[in-house]
Amino acid sequence: MKVVLLCAGYATRMYPLTRDLPKPLLEVAGAPILTHLLERTAGLPGVDEVIAVGNHRFAARLERWRAGANSPVPIRVLDDGSTDESNRLGALGDLAFAARTVPLAGHDALVAAGDNLVLFDLAPMARAFAQRRAPQLATRVAPADARSSRYGEVTIDAAGRVTRFREKPADPHSGLASIGLYFLPASVWPRLERYLAEGGNPDALGHFFAWLVERTAVFAEPIGGAWWDIGDLDSLADARAKARP
Repeated sequence: MKVVLLCAGYATRMYPLTRDLPKPLLEVAGAPILTHLLERTAGLPGVDEVIAVGNHRFAARLERWRAGANSPVPIRVLDDGSTDESNRLGALGDLAFAARTVPLAGHDALVAAGDNLVLFDLAPMARAFAQRRAPQLATRVAPADARSSRYGEVTIDAAGRVTRFREKPADPHSGLASIGLYFLPASVWPRLERYLAEGGNPDALGHFFAWLVERTAVFAEPIGGAWWDIGDLDSLADARAKARP
């Protein structure tokens, strides 16, 4: 299994902190966000490589992080070639770029947004994925004050199968949110290429999952541990005040 960490955004809402530093390298609880992700993912059973996809502007920064990281498996940094907001590939575009470059054909993958501060054990999710062998996304109940547009909305049936996925809807109904962490079987890569070839939105992964649930079984796995979506200065401040190593 490969771990793919999507780190190519420009985080303009968090200037000046992210003017010269990629958001995943902002420090929280004594370490960069990306290091916390590495600690939670690299040691999972079957993981043999971690891939961090960055943009051209910050690729050197990510390389320096890679060189100093303490990882049980190799880390590879990919430069997607983008230089600013005007030519960025989008999260799905970056995932497809990684799938072609590595390549990921024949490999399962754990995919996470690089600004996810994950401080909980991913082993239960990994075990559920190993049993299901189907696309799986991490979910939690969205905060009551953040259900309007910040998260992907997930609707599930009694077995945990996703029956509908909407990317950051203005009128959410379920209150169950995707947190930007996904286990993907090797069978998903041809579907991703098909989605993009059909003109699918290459930005957030939620657009792909909205398409995917109409074509194959996708499951949701709830998480209950400490987690922050570092999307703005307020969420960063909250994480720095409350998160513990």
